[in-house]
Amino acid sequence: MPIVNIDITRFDNLIINWFRECTPKILVVTDNLNYSPTNDFGLTEFVNTLRSSTIHGMTPIVITANFSPSGTLSYNAATQHITNFKFTDPTHGLLKSRYDVVLMLAIHRETGPKLTDEAGALNAVINFMQAGGGVFATGDHEDLGAGMCMDIPRVRAMRNWRRTDTPSAGGSDRLTTNLAGSDDVYQFEDQSDEFPQRLYVNYRTNAGGIGNAHPLLQVPGSSPARAIEVFPDHPHEGECRVPSNLTTKMPDGVSDEWPMRIGIGGAATRVAPEAVALTMSHGNAFSGKAAVSPRSFISICAYDGHLANVGRVVTDATWHHFVNVNLVGVLPTRPPGRQGLTGRNLDDVKQYYKNLVTWLMPRSVRRCLRYPWLLQELVRFPLFEELRPAPFDQLKSAELREIGALVETALTKREPQFQVQQLTQDMLEDVLGADAVIKLSEFGREFGKITAREAGLAALGAMTMAIANTATEMREREKIEGATVFGPVAEKAIALGIRRYLEESRAELQRMDALIESITL
Repeated sequence: MPIVNIDITRFDNLIINWFRECTPKILVVTDNLNYSPTNDFGLTEFVNTLRSSTIHGMTPIVITANFSPSGTLSYNAATQHITNFKFTDPTHGLLKSRYDVVLMLAIHRETGPKLTDEAGALNAVINFMQAGGGVFATGDHEDLGAGMCMDIPRVRAMRNWRRTDTPSAGGSDRLTTNLAGSDDVYQFEDQSDEFPQRLYVNYRTNAGGIGNAHPLLQVPGSSPARAIEVFPDHPHEGECRVPSNLTTKMPDGVSDEWPMRIGIGGAATRVAPEAVALTMSHGNAFSGKAAVSPRSFISICAYDGHLANVGRVVTDATWHHFVNVNLVGVLPTRPPGRQGLTGRNLDDVKQYYKNLVTWLMPRSVRRCLRYPWLLQELVRFPLFEELRPAPFDQLKSAELREIGALVETALTKREPQFQVQQLTQDMLEDVLGADAVIKLSEFGREFGKITAREAGLAALGAMTMAIANTATEMREREKIEGATVFGPVAEKAIALGIRRYLEESRAELQRMDALIESITL
C-alpha cells in the first residue's frame, strides 16, 4: 500500500481544497513600468514566472498593480490587475491579511509622485512589515524609484535612493554591468543580448551559512547548493548597501527600525542586513556614456526580519533585472543578437525570482505550506515507492531519522537547499524554542554526538508519517481546513520525533559514561 492511499486523479484538487487558506498571495506594484508582453519595459516575463511557479507546493495568487496617489482605483478580476492602486484602499490595499509579499519596482523620482502623496500609505507599508509581511524594493540609476521607496523603513537604508547619494546615468561614475556583445563593441543594446553579467556571490552570509550562497541565490538539486552567478546586464544600475547605523527609529520616533534579536541567555543583538552578492562596474565609452574605472558594488541586499519577529526585506540594484528587454530581448521584433538570455542563464534568473518570493514569505505561511508540500512529494517518485504507511508513534528514533533523510533528499532534488533546511529549523524551533536549537547546533559542532540536524530528521520523519496517515483518513472529504486538521497531528508528531531522538541520545551517553567508569587505568 502506498504511503498516501488516495486516488491520484483526485489528489491535486484535494490539496487545493484542503489548503486553500495557505495559498501564497503576492502583490506586484509599479508606478510607471507596465505589464505588456510586447513592451521593453514590461514585467510580463517576471510575473508569468511567478504565476507558473509553486511555493512549497502551492501555486501563488499574483496580483499586479500600477500605483497612483490620484485617480480612481479599478480592479480587473480576469487579469488580476489593479489600476490606480492605493495602499490604503479598504478592498484592495496593502494588508497582511490580504497579501503575504509585496514587490515594489518603481520609477518615479524623489520629486514624485511619491508614496507619501497618498495619505496613510507609508503607515500601511510599515504595518505590513511589522506584521511579518515580506517586502522587495528596487529602482534604477540615479533617483529612479525614490518616489515610492525612499521613505520606507529598512528599505530606505538598504539601497541608495536619493539623487545626492547615487551615481549619474552617463558619467564616468555610472555603474555599468554591460558586457560588450559578440562584436566586442560596447553599446547600449548589449543589455538585450545573450551575455549576462557575473555576480560575485557572498558565501559567508548568516542566512546561507559558510560555504553556501544566500537562499536567494541557491538552485535545486545540489548540496552544497550551486549558486546563481548571473544577472541581466545594464549600462547604468543603482546600488544596494548595508547600513552602518542600526540604532535608527521608525517614523513614530519610538520603535526601533532594526529590532533586537534575543539570543542565548537573553543576550540581545540587532539583526543587520547582508550583502547577498556583489557585481562589477566596468566598461568603455559609447554614445552618451563615459568610460568607467572598474569598481564593485552590492547588487542584492537582504534582511532576515524573522529573526526579530518582523518581515523580511530584499533590495535589488535595478528593475532591469526584471523587465522584458533584459530577459527576452528588444520587443516586439527581437532582432538577431538582441533576443535576451537563454538556457541555464535564463533559468537561473527565473530561479532567483522564485527564491525571492519564497524567502520573503511570512513565517506563518511557510508553516502552513509545509503540509501540502510534503504530501505532494509523497505521491512522487522515489518516496511513493520507498515509504509505506505505519503508525508514527510506533517507530524508533533511528527509523524516524531514516525516513526523514529520505524525505530531505527527495525535497532537495526539486527545491533549493534553504527551503528544506528552513522546514526542519521551523520544526525544531516550534518544539524547543530558538534558544535551545542554537545550543543544540553549537553542541553538535563541538562534540558531534548530538546534533540539531539529526533531531530535525527525526522530527521530519515523524511528521511525514503522521500527515500521510491523516491524508489517507481524510481522503473522502472534499473540503477541510487543512491547517486546522493537520496542524495538531503534525505538532504531536514533531514533538515525539525530537523527544525520541533526545532520549536515545541520552541513553547512549549514559552507556558511554558507564563504559568509561568501568575502565580502570
